Amino acid sequence: MTSEEIFDNLVRNALDFLNRALDELEGHPKYALIDFAAAVELVFKSRLVLVAPMWVADEPTEATPERFAQGKLRTVGLELAKRRIESLTTETIEPDAFKVFQAISRHRNRVVHFFHGELSSASQRQAVAGEIYVGWYHLYRLVTGPWGKHYAAYSKPISEFGARLQSLAPFLQAVFDRVVKGNPAAGTYSDCPVCSFKSLDSATGDRYKSAACHVCGYVEPSHKAIQHGEEDFIASCAECGGYQTVLATGFGFKCSKCGQSFSDCITCEYCSEHWVGNADPDYGDYLSGCDYCDGAISRVKDD
Repeated sequence: MTSEEIFDNLVRNALDFLNRALDELEGHPKYALIDFAAAVELVFKSRLVLVAPMWVADEPTEATPERFAQGKLRTVGLELAKRRIESLTTETIEPDAFKVFQAISRHRNRVVHFFHGELSSASQRQAVAGEIYVGWYHLYRLVTGPWGKHYAAYSKPISEFGARLQSLAPFLQAVFDRVVKGNPAAGTYSDCPVCSFKSLDSATGDRYKSAACHVCGYVEPSHKAIQHGEEDFIASCAECGGYQTVLATGFGFKCSKCGQSFSDCITCEYCSEHWVGNADPDYGDYLSGCDYCDGAISRVKDD
């Protein structure tokens, strides 16, 4: 199997997952999220294949043509794919875009490995629609911008998926009606560059966000804190389950969801996610990982 054949298979597989995500959203939002996260990961793998197929393998020395053809090769995840692309090429993935991809991937991990009954509710279906909308915004910019020359042959199915994305409009409209319509502050909102609703709020109260959309969840980052020498640090809270709700303060760390303060923060040795609120000394080690990854032990299980 040639590099071109592997690339083509990965891209077409990614397109299949993208379209299936839209098919599943109404009846099975959990699978819509899983499918979209898989599509993002496949796009990153396809770009890596163009460097050399061996780099898609978790262990490059295992990347034989036979293993590719048989589908028995253990391949890289999103984080490692990004690191390899940036170290093996002159390309960089925009940090803000990659944070969106990471959030979708970690949400997928929670759905797959932990109970997430809330995804059956209407509001959660709307939230998944927003994640897909913002995720596609960044993925589209990547495959038609810096990576455009590699994906030009797929411009037709890419455009067709973009057109299909309009099927999410009722979900987003429902969010607008529920959250923005009738809100006294809505008069100060501007048009969101992603979903086009007049729902972009610049009064975030967050030093890392210059604006945030109340409909699709798009965030415009603020670089003021970084310019003043502060770290762009954010962590998740194991105490309440808040995802990236913890900011560093002058006295430790504080979760904006549950309001608790913490003196210590750990970093998962496997996926690099920052965590507070877990007293288990083995939590976040390389083998067992954290709530948002399986750790290296998952690779052993695959064998």
